[in-house]
Amino acid sequence: MNEQTFIETLSRVHGTRPFGADAEVVPFGGTHLLVSTDSFSEREDFLSGLEPEAMGRVMAYGAISDILACGAKPEFLVQAWSVDASHDEQFYERVAQGIQQVVSHYGAKVIGGDVGTAPDWCWTATVFAASASPVRRIATKRVDFDLYATGPFGAANVAAFLGRFLPEPALRDPVPAAALFATDTSGGFFDAVENIRRVNDGIWIEVDVARALAPGIAHSLPDGVEPGWALVGGVGEYELLFAVPRGVRVDGAIRVGRGGFGDPARGGEVRVVCGAKTGRLVAPPPDYRALPRENWLSATAAYWQSLEV
Repeated sequence: MNEQTFIETLSRVHGTRPFGADAEVVPFGGTHLLVSTDSFSEREDFLSGLEPEAMGRVMAYGAISDILACGAKPEFLVQAWSVDASHDEQFYERVAQGIQQVVSHYGAKVIGGDVGTAPDWCWTATVFAASASPVRRIATKRVDFDLYATGPFGAANVAAFLGRFLPEPALRDPVPAAALFATDTSGGFFDAVENIRRVNDGIWIEVDVARALAPGIAHSLPDGVEPGWALVGGVGEYELLFAVPRGVRVDGAIRVGRGGFGDPARGGEVRVVCGAKTGRLVAPPPDYRALPRENWLSATAAYWQSLEV
């Protein structure tokens, strides 16, 4: 069972409405409570080879990015540790130090949690914030827009392709409060775009591959691997993707595309522009966590070709 299907099953049981925002948005005391829970492990989240402090920083920022995508800063973090017997107390202390560095950067506090045991260690965090007007994945206005990102993409997927260490994400500010919609890119760039398309009927998005890619990506890839492949994979970059009304300039961010709204009955459409070539996103990108490592490149190539770029 894939992740989306499982979430949809749970939402039917519990009566929740997933996918509308990166964090759960709960009306509470005249404002909105933002709540987001994420779990991380060394294998599933591509942390192998990192120093313990770096693992902690990547995990903490990954948990906090859902709050940033809602236009808010985190206020409290509750953690649950399932520890294993193969790591000593010093290892976990160093991971915790990395977590604390990121939490302190945002002025938030770790307020408690739980500890258990497991064959392989796992860290789970629930992050809380409050916002009067949270930014969601669902657009607040159906107007023409420019699509922005807090940074370029591709470095994390290239590291996965080549068996290198995952690069640490930059610690970003929350998306602008006036953003029309937003999401983080924990599942990769195309996954984030697909998440926006899924919840906005009639939306069209045009992505400029050259603008979205990190500089120098083409020179770091093996022969025969097109640079655009680095946008396909599901290794989280944790950049924030958001839209503002067409023509509004956002300093410190990269304009990676544009879009608008058409007939809601037609569904959404994602166009991909790569130089003189154009294509369309016709299916969600592959999930690397569900594939053997040796199949990552072939799955990525097949998906890129399906775009007809």
